[in-house]
Amino acid sequence: MRVTNKLNFTNALSNTMGGAVALDKIRKQISSGLKIQDSFEDASVYIDNTRLEYELKTLEQIKSGTNSAKEMTQNSMKALQDMSKLLENFKVKMTQAATDSNSQTSREAIAKELERIKENIVQLANTSINGQYLFSGAHLATKPFDSKGNYFGDKNNINVVTGAGTESPYNIPGYDLFFKADSDYKKQITTNISLTDNRYDLKQNPEKTTYLKGDTPWKNLIGQGYVQDNKLDIDKDFEQQDTKLEFPPSALYVQGTKPDGSSFKSAVLVGPEDKMEDVLEKIGNLYGNTKENRVVDIHINDSGQIHITDLKEGNNKLDFHAVAFTPQFTDKQNLQNIQEKMKQAQPAISNENLTNMIMQKALEPVPAPVPPVQLSPENSNRVSNLTNPVTITINNENFQIHLKRTDFIHSKMTDERNNPSDGGDYDNVFFEKQGNSVVGNYPQVIKGSNKYATEATKLSETTTLDVNHRMILQVQSKGGNTYQATINFANQTVSFLNQANPPQTISFPIMHTNPATGNSGMVTNNNDITYKQLNDIVGMFVSDKLPTQSITPNNGLINQNDYNMLQNLIRDSKATVDVSLDYKGRMSVTDRLSTGTNINVALYGNFSGKFPVPPYTTTASTHGGANLVFQANNALTIDEPNVDIIKDLDLMIEAVLQGDMRADHTSDNPRNTGMQGALERLDHLADHINKLNTTMGAYHNNIDSVHTRALFLSVNVQSIKSGVIDADYGESVMNLMQTQIAYQASLKASATIAQMSLLNYL
Repeated sequence: MRVTNKLNFTNALSNTMGGAVALDKIRKQISSGLKIQDSFEDASVYIDNTRLEYELKTLEQIKSGTNSAKEMTQNSMKALQDMSKLLENFKVKMTQAATDSNSQTSREAIAKELERIKENIVQLANTSINGQYLFSGAHLATKPFDSKGNYFGDKNNINVVTGAGTESPYNIPGYDLFFKADSDYKKQITTNISLTDNRYDLKQNPEKTTYLKGDTPWKNLIGQGYVQDNKLDIDKDFEQQDTKLEFPPSALYVQGTKPDGSSFKSAVLVGPEDKMEDVLEKIGNLYGNTKENRVVDIHINDSGQIHITDLKEGNNKLDFHAVAFTPQFTDKQNLQNIQEKMKQAQPAISNENLTNMIMQKALEPVPAPVPPVQLSPENSNRVSNLTNPVTITINNENFQIHLKRTDFIHSKMTDERNNPSDGGDYDNVFFEKQGNSVVGNYPQVIKGSNKYATEATKLSETTTLDVNHRMILQVQSKGGNTYQATINFANQTVSFLNQANPPQTISFPIMHTNPATGNSGMVTNNNDITYKQLNDIVGMFVSDKLPTQSITPNNGLINQNDYNMLQNLIRDSKATVDVSLDYKGRMSVTDRLSTGTNINVALYGNFSGKFPVPPYTTTASTHGGANLVFQANNALTIDEPNVDIIKDLDLMIEAVLQGDMRADHTSDNPRNTGMQGALERLDHLADHINKLNTTMGAYHNNIDSVHTRALFLSVNVQSIKSGVIDADYGESVMNLMQTQIAYQASLKASATIAQMSLLNYL
């Protein structure tokens, strides 16, 4: 083999460059502390290092996020703890106010203290840290509550990342704080009229007021009400066996909602000797009580009021209304004469038959309409519209007999005839006015879930719509006009009197957009009608935005022109009024352009006030009750799973100012449950706050655990990463020395070889 200068030069250059590269690599390892500088040097090391670097960055983010979240949970827990202490103080003051020895002046002073406590609770609910509100849900920049307890945040939690694909909540939305239901509480309702022993004339002798108990006979409740002159003798006519009168039974009408959400109506005869506890047992059976299974507890409280408790926790549907009618005679002699004629009749007429004869006459159709309400045949058989007195024939002799109405619930509402409501009225009443709004008091609750309905909820999700069911809408509009409309769910139409050309009526369909065209309409199926559609209909009447001629669908389709007209009317109505369901599922109509309003709205079923028809027996006859109720003269709620903290506290303060110990139908606000009801409700509110504090504590502990784990993992990952990417300094220095020696030897050998030539051997 011939060795040339070029080969020697190439080899020397290659060795020199290789040694230089090796030295440079080792020097970089020593200066950077890393095994490699670029991915091509060692792909496996580079990939492992990149993965570990990503994990470290993730852990850093988790540490940073959980640290901030811990601060919010700590501040939230402090706010909740302070709220709990304020509620404890509120209860102390409320207990003090409930003492009978307090004067009006002292109650007013206590009420001012309670008002300050309530304001402090609102301030705590509006706590802001570093520009972020603790209880506004995901709307951290929005102040959650106003002074009235209205909520402006949302219902969402905010979450912190706790790992790959995992998050943990770390706040309590204000909705949960002030409104969310507690599933471990039972709904309790009460009447607000105290049942007393009316054998005494309590107007003349108020000191003889005695509240009924379970073993009190029904006749004591009616008492002097059996006659108009109030001159029955308490001993001879009620007690002594040889002289006491035979009183006819009363017709008791009960309606309400069972724990399962189904409604009912019932009529039954109650005998004068029936004990109150037996009457209450019959009412309990209407709700589903049996000997083996009780679904409600019903009793008379110490104030003589009927108290009903749903025995299933978390239910929010229980409702109750009752009224009784008893034949009332001119005087004792008149009663005795009629009973003598009853015995002489062939066949003899029993007391039960007498009551049935009277009720049949009283429930006969109203002979003539009463403006401005256009009464229909459906207005017959209504206990809210009885004929009183009535004339009946006994043994060929006519007698005029009055009906004594016994009320169990009374509210300062207005019925559909614009008269003050009485105990016979239930849902045929106008909404309550609140500033520039009229608001229904009856929440719409979704069946099976106990959640409040929203505008997107279908009516069929809250009730069963009978094809014969219609709603009567009575409105005094923003413009001062009076309307009565019929909302017919059987054919999905709305009809009303054409005021420009009575008695002609105008009708239009309940519709939605046709998805096939996008610019025409379709009649909405009965079971698909939503609360938004119902709200839009109410808004059209309230704002006077109504069609001037009927709109008739063609095979369920509405043409483009009619569709656009209805859509424009709905849109125009929303410019002046807002009709919606509030946070408790109650219909609310707001006048957008006024601080007060002349608007009135009543919305009730065509079977309102109608019960099974006579004859009645001592066994209750029942049928289905009201399908949709928006405003009701119903039983008052003492406690329920849902809370409404600020408005609850406002009612408690009002009870202190009024001096109401319990619900009182004579009070300025007869729907206030009084100070005794407030004390029971306060225990629930305090427990509600404590539960949320416990929840927040669980959030804090979880986040703190994640934070600690992230710190630990960060150290471990850093250690693993160091083992993967960090250079061994000792090893690198030894390699440097060895490489330098080899490099220097290579340089020397290259220099020596470069000087050699054949001339040196010639």
